[in-house]
Amino acid sequence: MPPLFFHKPTSPYGFLCQWHCAPFTDNATAATFSSAEQYMMYRKAALFNDSGSQAAILRTHEPRKQKSLGRKVQGFDADKWDEVKLAVVEQGNLLRFSQNPSLRAELLATGGRELVEASPFDRVWGIGFGVHEALSVKREEWGQNLLGEALMRVRERLGREERKELEKEERGEGDREGEEE
Repeated sequence: MPPLFFHKPTSPYGFLCQWHCAPFTDNATAATFSSAEQYMMYRKAALFNDSGSQAAILRTHEPRKQKSLGRKVQGFDADKWDEVKLAVVEQGNLLRFSQNPSLRAELLATGGRELVEASPFDRVWGIGFGVHEALSVKREEWGQNLLGEALMRVRERLGREERKELEKEERGEGDREGEEE
């Protein structure tokens, strides 16, 4: 099966992009986020105790501005961020896809295909190539594709949860809240 390439929110499979607008809430922070990008930058600022950046990031719903603010986080330590960034992005996307049923269905509909962020400008979260260039170079030349990796982990987890729920229903053990005993 060929990889599924995505990049911008307006491109095919744009719902996979960090910038895609799909509000969700993180109960741990009691904050509502407009996108996974906002969540990522907010958590980055929180990691380095930059409450000013956290507040500014929450005030804007423009992913480009959120990213810009995230690049200016006070006290930033690349090594410390590198230790947690994948988990942060995975958690943000788990929240986003869990709380938006139509997006969850779209993610699960990608099946087992490899998800690849075809960003020609990002070799960490993406592969450092656009779709056409990616198809004409060896895979060894691709970047890390951490966003694709995080999304595939989220898809696997949500798929497992869905299968467990279906199995419960088949056994007659579904949610019985509200039933008389």
